[in-house]
Amino acid sequence: AGPAGDREARVAVAYASGAVEARASVGGEVLGTYDASAGVRRLERLDDGLLSVCQDGQAAILANWCADEFPAAASREGADGDASGEGGAANGEGGGYDVRRFELPGPVADARLEPTGSRRLAFGGGENDVKIWDLAGEAVSWRAKNMRENYLCLRIPIKLTTVQWATQMAPSRSMLLCGTSDGKVRVYDAAAQRRPLLELQIGYKQGVGTAGYTGTADDVARPVNCSMIAQSHNSAWSIFVGNTMGVLREYDLRHLPTCKAPEVLPGRKSHMDLANKQLPLRRGYRGIMGSIRDVDVHSSGAVLAAVGLGRFAYVFETRRKKMISKVYLKQKLCSVLLSEEPYNGGAQAAGSDEEGDGDVTGDERGGAEAAAEEDDAGAGQDEPEDDVQEGFTSDEGEDGAGAAEDGEAEGGGGAEDGGADDSGDDDDE
Repeated sequence: AGPAGDREARVAVAYASGAVEARASVGGEVLGTYDASAGVRRLERLDDGLLSVCQDGQAAILANWCADEFPAAASREGADGDASGEGGAANGEGGGYDVRRFELPGPVADARLEPTGSRRLAFGGGENDVKIWDLAGEAVSWRAKNMRENYLCLRIPIKLTTVQWATQMAPSRSMLLCGTSDGKVRVYDAAAQRRPLLELQIGYKQGVGTAGYTGTADDVARPVNCSMIAQSHNSAWSIFVGNTMGVLREYDLRHLPTCKAPEVLPGRKSHMDLANKQLPLRRGYRGIMGSIRDVDVHSSGAVLAAVGLGRFAYVFETRRKKMISKVYLKQKLCSVLLSEEPYNGGAQAAGSDEEGDGDVTGDERGGAEAAAEEDDAGAGQDEPEDDVQEGFTSDEGEDGAGAAEDGEAEGGGGAEDGGADDSGDDDDE
């Protein structure tokens, strides 16, 4: 949420209560606060302002929150004194900042600004099918239409959870990819038609998940919690999809610019087979524990980060689908942002295509600290250590010692018995 020259100078944070804060990246100082509706679903930069979209459809644009200088909040007296005007109402409810509000048809599960700068906002959620809101005209400019009935003449539920634009890879088309809570990805072209071009069933014949602990095939439709369209390590466009079981998949989008709507009704095997050809599975990322809530890809496409309810942050290399870091962050995570700093491990990853375990300890110590610990370990090798043997102790020595003790006891007892017999013989004599 920083200025154009240094976008990482500030960060915007939204809480479950609806409070939106702008904080300095260095030090974490709170620069400003705005009270939005509960359940903020999207925070995104819009020119020099900040766009916030809530679950109930309430949206606002906070002016100059991403400008070179953060705006100063107006005094409460000034906001109350100009309550009759539009700006006064905005200042009085927006914590003293210049706020432009509008309302979207709810409910809203996800919302995304068009990345090419056309000032279009795609949103939707649940049975509220995906729509495009024109920020300039402040009205809905396009509405999606649900898919046709399946081959059983049954209505297909919408269940929208995520929305992603694909206009960067296909500028001539207004492509949208939406995930659903029943494990599907729908492809739309707003410039061609209102119905989806095709519907991909995740886990059908490619990328089949496995059930926990058993290793058997998991054919249950898992909700798509998060998605991300970005360029991978070889500059190829992909969509990354995460579900509630910790399964992260990457699908290839190379055929998307020329994708056409099939004539086969959705739900049939021929439709799903065609969808698999249009969106082939590229790879899957293993080792994630718990539900995935957010994914972000580095600007170079070399690495990605995934977080979720398992309280871990996972970092993977997209070239070898290798986990290179796993850090425990103590609390449930719902969002992640990667810095645009260059990735130092890119040259090392290019030298080998083999997969490895990598460093998954999350150890972020510097080289000096690690070297100091190694020196301490080397110095400690000269000192005498306790002789500790690992594993189970041997029972042979104990059995031998016990047998010897038993022999001594039996021998002593025999001597006593013999003495008693001798004394008895003497008495008889």
